Amino acid sequence: MHKILGYLLICIGLFIILFALHAMYQVFINGGSVANIINFADLTFQTQVGPLQFPMQQTSLIANLGLFALFMGFLVAVGGKVASIGCQILKIERLRETLLQLKPENITEQTLKSL
Repeated sequence: MHKILGYLLICIGLFIILFALHAMYQVFINGGSVANIINFADLTFQTQVGPLQFPMQQTSLIANLGLFALFMGFLVAVGGKVASIGCQILKIERLRETLLQLKPENITEQTLKSL
């Protein structure tokens, strides 16, 4: 049972990591679009010569790309942690099986539960 759970967590973690990497590849390499979370309005300044306007569309795009990259980095970290938990479960299960094979008469079920 623990082996199945460990391998399942490793697969889920790797899937999350691959999903995040694929999404970043689609956006940054293939030019896909990201969610438009931040919208900056154009700036207009009144000067002696007349109104001076600064378009902020590129700034909004850079901010949205930065947020997307931050979120995908978070997903990679989460996937790594999930896979790490799966590895730890497998390691403990392997240790438990090894201890049972070495000297089963000296190892009680209480010792195994403490692992």
